[in-house]
Amino acid sequence: MSGENGKGCRPSRDFLRYIANRVIARYAAKLPASVVEDIRDMLGRGEDKYRFSIYGGDPRNIVKYFDSEEWRDLVEYAANTGALSMLVEILDALAAEYRRECPEVAEAAEREVERLKAGEEKLGRREELSLERIYRMLSLAGYRVESKDGSLEVDEGLIKLIIKLEGQTLEYTICKSGRSKTLEGVLSKLSKIREL
Repeated sequence: MSGENGKGCRPSRDFLRYIANRVIARYAAKLPASVVEDIRDMLGRGEDKYRFSIYGGDPRNIVKYFDSEEWRDLVEYAANTGALSMLVEILDALAAEYRRECPEVAEAAEREVERLKAGEEKLGRREELSLERIYRMLSLAGYRVESKDGSLEVDEGLIKLIIKLEGQTLEYTICKSGRSKTLEGVLSKLSKIREL
């Protein structure tokens, strides 16, 4: 490893490849695959932007990442998808791994764990809803969202979602398109939808 990481910060293991991915792998069976992949992708985009890899970057940039909007978006996404404990475990593993080799990153990870744990109660409570917040969360989840006349629309081909906000209550419509040669086929689909 080159000396570009600076004195006092020369970790032998990469944050994303060694530390985060090991924790993420343990959660793969506990969380939906899409959530696991979204979090892995968001961490990867953070690494690309802040260049905190030990392979040609500077691990100290993880501290900058923790102060970024990208990190806040990741925390919000994790909180809304039930993956916050995975982030805490990733941070705990980072602090333990970097404690001797890169103490400033370890300390930042510990501070972030405390911040997340202190905010967990807040994150677990209902936050005030707004169309802007819902739009942002749907976008973070990878949906293409359009804002139309006080509502949000997600069109995924055969399925369409329309969300309106009435006070602090979400009003939603989910439509599924399809074809059938018989009325019985349509009624069968209707019956399945009613079971939801």
